Amino acid sequence: MNRLSALTTPLLLASFLALLAGCANRDESQTPTNQGAASTASPEQQAAEGDFQRLSELAQRGDLDSQFKLGSFYFVGKPQKDLKQAEYWWKQAADRGHAEAAVSLAYLYTGRDNPEFRNPPAMLKYLNQSASSGNPMAQHILGNLYLRGIDGVQRDPNQARRLFQSACKQNFAASCKALDSKPGA
Repeated sequence: MNRLSALTTPLLLASFLALLAGCANRDESQTPTNQGAASTASPEQQAAEGDFQRLSELAQRGDLDSQFKLGSFYFVGKPQKDLKQAEYWWKQAADRGHAEAAVSLAYLYTGRDNPEFRNPPAMLKYLNQSASSGNPMAQHILGNLYLRGIDGVQRDPNQARRLFQSACKQNFAASCKALDSKPGA
């Protein structure tokens, strides 16, 4: 199981980062563009600036999805990488119940992108919050923590299995695969 765990952790991390990048890119084509004053920026750059401005305005007005997406933009470097801003916007949304923002914040608190953000108690808080809301990625990650007994989580293969089952029912392939390996059996 140690070999499997050693292989699944990097895969989970890669999947998580791909999800965040996808969230930062989704629905951009549906956002109105800025038709403001002429500039030296290309039409694509002007459109992106307008999209970002509109997203920022919606986030400041309290729109949870916009707060999550704005945090994701800052995380992946649109318009610039700023983990403090990513944390701020994800926390705004997560503290009001946004499950994707909570799992994203939990990842940030692992400290893998920047050790200054490592905060295991906060990571577990937001990971549990997201998993309780039914987020299959959070359930899978938390299941792995229970399976291995790491990061402040007591080893509990039965709880790991329950979390994997819940995520698998939502077609989270990694959890279905984990169940095939018989955790907790």
